[in-house]
Amino acid sequence: MKKLTLVAVGLLLASSVQAQTMLVKVLQDSDEIVSEVYKEVPVKSCRVEQIPIYGTQAGGQEASTADVIASAIFGGLLGNQVGGGSGKDAATILGAIAGADMANKKGKSKQVVVGHKQQEVCNVIMQQRTVNQVAGYKTYIEFGGNIWQMNTTIPYTTGEFLSVNVDITPAE
Repeated sequence: MKKLTLVAVGLLLASSVQAQTMLVKVLQDSDEIVSEVYKEVPVKSCRVEQIPIYGTQAGGQEASTADVIASAIFGGLLGNQVGGGSGKDAATILGAIAGADMANKKGKSKQVVVGHKQQEVCNVIMQQRTVNQVAGYKTYIEFGGNIWQMNTTIPYTTGEFLSVNVDITPAE
């Protein structure tokens, strides 16, 4: 009967074991647990381009009087084709003036490419890259006279105390 009572008390105690919260001391600073992950990261891409430099260049020779007269006559003929009545006369005069002006501008200076300069042009593009990312921390604690390693989500420093749940169950 004594044996049966002791076994019953032992089973009762073993079944009533619950997790307990205990404070434990951190022995050293936590170590990072690093894992490689694929991530889209911005990458700067640069190249050197030739950029034109513009300047003015004197034209050839001045337009001759004959060129100006011929252009004025041609412009007047074109202007004469437009409008009617006194509007036709005005269009003829404006056409002659425009033709003479065009002949004069033909010999004047114009914008041209006079050289090139090198300029760096950069773009940012997104690329898939393998990067190291902190996945957690290895934290070393002392409990029951032993040193234990546990994984935590935040880092701890030497001497800190942290709260852990201890659940002891009997071995079978």
